[in-house]
Amino acid sequence: MLVGAVALAMSPLAQAADPVDITYGYHPYWTGGWNGVIIKAKGLWKKHLPEGSKVKFEPHLTGPPMVNALLADKMQIGTMGDMPSLVATTKTRIADIRLVSVPMFSNGQNCNKILVRKDAPEFDSVDEAMDWIDGRNFAVHRGTCANRFVESVISKGAFKPGKVLNMPIEVIASNFEAGNLDAAAMWEPHARRQVVLGNAKYAATGAPWNETDADFTLMRQDFIANNPEAAKGWMKAEIEAVRFMAENPRETVEILHDELTGYPKEAIWAALYKQNPERIGGAEANYIGKMVFDDDVMKLMRLGYAFLHEVKVLRSPDMPDHPINEEPLRQALAEMGLESPVGVVKGKDDLPDWIN
Repeated sequence: MLVGAVALAMSPLAQAADPVDITYGYHPYWTGGWNGVIIKAKGLWKKHLPEGSKVKFEPHLTGPPMVNALLADKMQIGTMGDMPSLVATTKTRIADIRLVSVPMFSNGQNCNKILVRKDAPEFDSVDEAMDWIDGRNFAVHRGTCANRFVESVISKGAFKPGKVLNMPIEVIASNFEAGNLDAAAMWEPHARRQVVLGNAKYAATGAPWNETDADFTLMRQDFIANNPEAAKGWMKAEIEAVRFMAENPRETVEILHDELTGYPKEAIWAALYKQNPERIGGAEANYIGKMVFDDDVMKLMRLGYAFLHEVKVLRSPDMPDHPINEEPLRQALAEMGLESPVGVVKGKDDLPDWIN
């Protein structure tokens, strides 16, 4: 199927389209953004964008700077976590930003991770872990997917924190390293790095509370309207990247290891490919390349908009009128002969022998 996709992408229509000069924002320190690293490293955009196109890849540690760049037209495409993505779609007075794909979706296996300090007891279940966390201070990065997850499970009675501490993800990591923090929520691969380095232990995923997580790719609507072939071509590159990650773990880890600073290969591999144990709420699939906006994704979006209103980030709890443009994705999937999901990463128990 991919052979046919390449032929289509290099068709006279694609070659005749005007070249584009774009900036793409991606999030290398977030498993949901790793498709962007693959697109860059493998040069996948070169065969799918109109001939003569140029792409500047701009890495970011968090989503909000990407939102600002998209609004200012300093960036035309970006991939980021769910909360900043949803915020971007509400700023229509400044610019019309649309969600165009869902490269990563999971049953709480990527963003929704609860960790405890390294000398905490060995818990046999999520319930035991939550009993231990009850009454202790709990840290989370405000305004993120992890923040929404924590607020939701607290409201469901999972635990009652002594105090919720708002900390940037890097500060949470340094406090675990120093032994100054009892518990926190972290997204991958930050969470896995702390576990592999021996600074913290997993206590739960989002699965026991049906708390899902996702990642979105966004485009400026004027970019889509003015460059429909390029918008479709980018979707093809993204689809290929997600499929590559699912089918080529060894090369994926090598590529990511070259991109990420301070991350051993074991942490990178485990963040994406290792099976989360049942006692913390592990799911069969770690990463689902849904791409499409199905009922699960729409539910997550509705909950996300409501949460952002609750924490006074948005004025309204309701989804805006036109947050999505699926046309480039629909065309890409049709021309590549593919359906959702385009790739699934199922957890593996054993560390491969090529990890060193």
